[in-house]
Amino acid sequence: MTLGAVLIGALATAILLSIVNITIHQNVFNDRRDAILTNAKQRIVAAQSALATTTASTSEEVSAAIQAELSGISDYASGAGVIGAVVQGSGESSSVAINTLATDDRLTALITDRMEREVRNGRTGRQYWQSVSVPGERSGTVPGMVVGSRVSMPLAGDYELYIVYSLESQQQVADTVKRSVVLTGVGFLVIIIVAVAVFTWRVLIPVRRTSLAAKRLAEGRLDEPLAVNGEDELAALATSFNMMAESIQSQIDRLNAMSVSQQLFVSDVSHELRTPLTTIKMAAEHIFELREEIEDPLVRRAAVLLHGQVDRFQTMLTDLLEISRIDSGRVTLRSDEVDLRDLLSGVLEDNEVHIQSSGCEIRLQVPDEPATAEVDSVRVQRILRNLILNAIEHAESKPIDITMAVNDDAVAVRVRDHGVGMSPDVVGRVFDRFYRADPSRKRTLGGTGLGLSISAEDAHLHGGSLQAWGWPADGASFLLTLPRELGEGGTPGHYSAPGPLPCIPDDAPAVARVKPRRAPEAVTGTVLGPGPVSRRSARPHGDGEEPLAVAEAAVTPGHVTVIAPGQVPTARTPEVSGGRTS
Repeated sequence: MTLGAVLIGALATAILLSIVNITIHQNVFNDRRDAILTNAKQRIVAAQSALATTTASTSEEVSAAIQAELSGISDYASGAGVIGAVVQGSGESSSVAINTLATDDRLTALITDRMEREVRNGRTGRQYWQSVSVPGERSGTVPGMVVGSRVSMPLAGDYELYIVYSLESQQQVADTVKRSVVLTGVGFLVIIIVAVAVFTWRVLIPVRRTSLAAKRLAEGRLDEPLAVNGEDELAALATSFNMMAESIQSQIDRLNAMSVSQQLFVSDVSHELRTPLTTIKMAAEHIFELREEIEDPLVRRAAVLLHGQVDRFQTMLTDLLEISRIDSGRVTLRSDEVDLRDLLSGVLEDNEVHIQSSGCEIRLQVPDEPATAEVDSVRVQRILRNLILNAIEHAESKPIDITMAVNDDAVAVRVRDHGVGMSPDVVGRVFDRFYRADPSRKRTLGGTGLGLSISAEDAHLHGGSLQAWGWPADGASFLLTLPRELGEGGTPGHYSAPGPLPCIPDDAPAVARVKPRRAPEAVTGTVLGPGPVSRRSARPHGDGEEPLAVAEAAVTPGHVTVIAPGQVPTARTPEVSGGRTS
């Protein structure tokens, strides 16, 4: 910006001073030309009068008279810049012919053929002029002017009289003006450079520092204040900016303190409630076991409700404790290398009762090769359990597809139901804590509203991702992708995106795969990736119909197992070649 201002200033200065120099030079020349033409007219008229009254009768006498007039013009008009005169012509119509006469033989060469032709064919008494280069007083040439006119010679007829003027003095004036203009331009350019430098130092540099400080502020670096110099507006701006950063820092500190206090409160309350809850649970289980001996049916029903709600309360406390540990950053992974096919089979076996009661058909597709990965088995089992129970809850007794795939650095599990589905708004908030798409909907499996949120946190702890897709009346799909190796010391691992499985299933309707033109409500992709838990809606790449941001990935060929309602899944899916088992 500074260099641009200097270049623009230099260019403007050069153009302006060039215009001034040309204007002055032209004015000086025009004034001198008018003066020369006036002087030449007087000289020619005087010479014509002198020659008209001469008594010369021979060629020699006429030549002598003309030579005397030329010398007189050169001598008397030297103060006007005349350096010589020339008379030439053919004199064909006269009885007496004379040769070309000049005060200096070098001046004859200055008369061009064009000027000679113009003067010879012009009217008597009319002046013609032309700019030429004439010999200088010291050396070289200087600008000059030749003025010519027809004159009548006694006995010799019409000839051309040329008077040569020097513009050396005017050229010196023009050179002086040019040097002055150049010096003025250089001085003005120096002033511009100094002004721009001062402006940059006083304004642009502080503004740039403020811009960099704002960028640091956006990055969360609030402990780098701006330097305050002076008491001008920029100093006031820096002071205000520092006060804003301090205010933001104080608000962040206050919110952090409130967050820590909230986390401690949740953690303490959860811990404190565990002891009385354990006592209540023991009492509720004892009453539940003896419910058949209770005669009052209302009391018997109350015993059943108490037993169920105490279990739900205990699950909620467990989830709250887990959330508080995750928020506090005190979670460490207990990793070991396991085959996720075994974990999935174990989760299905543990939830046999729910699968039977739901009437859902589980269609399981797993790879033939081992899907081993370094994971925290407890947390991955919890993720799979939450996804499967969530699918059962919303499948409406329709089939549930569970697909597993593996590649070199990642393993993925997709749970897809064909139930009520989700609207784009629900997809955007499905991982929020305590969020329920339809609070009035009857929940057969209970739930605290924290399961998917905890699952997302568990996936993040592994360096993996949890994605969700849904479409109203066409079911939903949840995709868990985990790296096969964790970082050093149980830190999150890495895998090459997009992973071995797409989130959107192959049987999804076309309208759910494409974002309609100017219809943002049709966006149905939600991604939870490494880093703080966040939601990013998949966006289109243009105004037209564009595929959602879910890459296609081939599923590792394997076998398919169908678990019908009431069937107990085995710990390891049996190998089947080319078909289903039931």
